[in-house]
Amino acid sequence: MICGSVGSMDSWIGFRAEQEVILNLNDCVIEPGHLKHISNLVGRVNVLLTQFSFANWIGNRADELGEVEAKLRDLRHRVNFLKPDVTIPFASFIYFCNEENKWLNDFAITPRRVMAEDLPGVNFMYPDDEWDSEVRQFRCAEAVERYMDDIARRKVIDPTPAEVPLRTVQQSADRTLRMLRSRFGKYLINRINPFSIYLHDLGEVLLVNPAATCEVLEADQNTRASARYVMCSQLAWFAFAYSWGWAAMDVSGMYTDLRCGEPNALAFYLNLVATECLMFRTPKQAMRTISFLWAKRWELVFRLLARFRGNGRQTFESENRRRAIA
Repeated sequence: MICGSVGSMDSWIGFRAEQEVILNLNDCVIEPGHLKHISNLVGRVNVLLTQFSFANWIGNRADELGEVEAKLRDLRHRVNFLKPDVTIPFASFIYFCNEENKWLNDFAITPRRVMAEDLPGVNFMYPDDEWDSEVRQFRCAEAVERYMDDIARRKVIDPTPAEVPLRTVQQSADRTLRMLRSRFGKYLINRINPFSIYLHDLGEVLLVNPAATCEVLEADQNTRASARYVMCSQLAWFAFAYSWGWAAMDVSGMYTDLRCGEPNALAFYLNLVATECLMFRTPKQAMRTISFLWAKRWELVFRLLARFRGNGRQTFESENRRRAIA
């Protein structure tokens, strides 16, 4: 068995038993060079398990950011490069079931669409299906139709979450900003540009200033239109109330980012707090961090090369946007 990490919180795992190699890439976002490195580590892949759709925010309602085609492109590359005997797309069976994110379902990649790619060896399995490595048979067509029936079935959509008082949201954000300044130093955190959030259920605008405290702006046409983020008050509170809150907000897709092509450094530091992947406050933490980075040295190289060559792309998977540590 061999396991490796991708980004700050995802991982892949490979098994070798009785001359069979099973590689589970789950929802890892992997550069082509890194995939080649993994292939060299595990050897000839017989069974590949992988993601086939998205499970997170992919852009605003009017401007999906190409994540759908990117997922299909990644799937095609993995199958064509690794040439496994069997590929089982299994990660991505998700349904967005809140009034704030239900529109994302319109972009979901279905099993039927994956099968239309006509990739060699791709087979879906439905819950309770079994596969025998000696018989090597699937009930793929039946599984796909059952999934499509599930997708077509009407589902309950939850309402917008209950309101959280503006003062509570403000206090939560201030507390988190103080923690970041204490953890990483005022010099780094104070350099992060302020941004505003329009809390559409309260009709209020909150200015988040990493160098100071959060302020409530007069909610007029200009401040609402210029707010970077639009979300409900409970989501904004949650984003700051917990160390993992921003990452969870990002995955939920329950917001709009009017500057979605522009990095937000605050998300980077919040991710470091949530994952504790870069810690140097004690000798033990420093050794752990150095070991972590050393184990990821090839991934970091391939990420940097991809950016240098101009073919790196921004992703919206199980980690925060634009928070890669490379």
